[in-house]
Amino acid sequence: MLTSKKVLSMIAAALIALGAAGCGGKQEARKEAKPEGGKKMVVAINATFPPFESVKEGTKDYTGIDIEIARYVAKKLGRTIEFSDMKFASLVPTLQSGRADMIVSGISPTKERMEVVSFSKPYYFPMKAIIFKKGQGYKTLADLAGKKAGASMGTTYVKDLKKAGNIEVTELDSTPLVIQDIKNGRLDAGLFDSAQASVFVKENPDLELSILNLPVVMDDTFAIALPKDSKDVAKVNEILKEMKTNGEMHKILVKYLGEGATAQYEKAESKLDIAKQ
Repeated sequence: MLTSKKVLSMIAAALIALGAAGCGGKQEARKEAKPEGGKKMVVAINATFPPFESVKEGTKDYTGIDIEIARYVAKKLGRTIEFSDMKFASLVPTLQSGRADMIVSGISPTKERMEVVSFSKPYYFPMKAIIFKKGQGYKTLADLAGKKAGASMGTTYVKDLKKAGNIEVTELDSTPLVIQDIKNGRLDAGLFDSAQASVFVKENPDLELSILNLPVVMDDTFAIALPKDSKDVAKVNEILKEMKTNGEMHKILVKYLGEGATAQYEKAESKLDIAKQ
């Protein structure tokens, strides 16, 4: 038989549960009032591309420029966000299959990709750099003639190396693997985004880099990929524009690149015709 104390405890627990359910209902109602009703948005990434996306050391949390941009976009769209990490070459097929809602992962809007998915306007205009062991002194892609060089599989950097000619090109699953092969001597050099290259060189004092004096074309830029003919492209473009004007993009770049590197980048970007389109 239940004592009065137990009965009172059960009633109190029930009231607490009802109160919690009531709060949950109100929170859910607020979510529903947002655009898209707070529906989950799956963002495909390749988390081996610091400072744009990587796994925070000692955790399972993602961090980086692209991660921050994706979270801001999701918030503005009223969506909850879930990241799906995979090989870079799997990003577009995953978006095409409907298993992701967008790609925010240093992906370039090439002609081939634009045939199967849609892209936002570019949000980042990367310079290119080659990484090599200290003392090698490579300054241009021409200096790599007769050498072995690598890049992450499926990226435009692979195309650049092949286009340069007379280079034995190796495609690897991730940029850290390219760095590893440079360090162990299996590769003479690797081609990277200059922002990412600066991080790798900082982490590996036995390596150095050379930023290439090359024009930035659309195939070099980073943009957000969405399903073909998605109605959200215009919305995403507006959000990216807002991030530029309200200082949010600057704040993100400073967080991951530092004040000095961000100032250099923004100065160079301001002179790019492609950035004004």
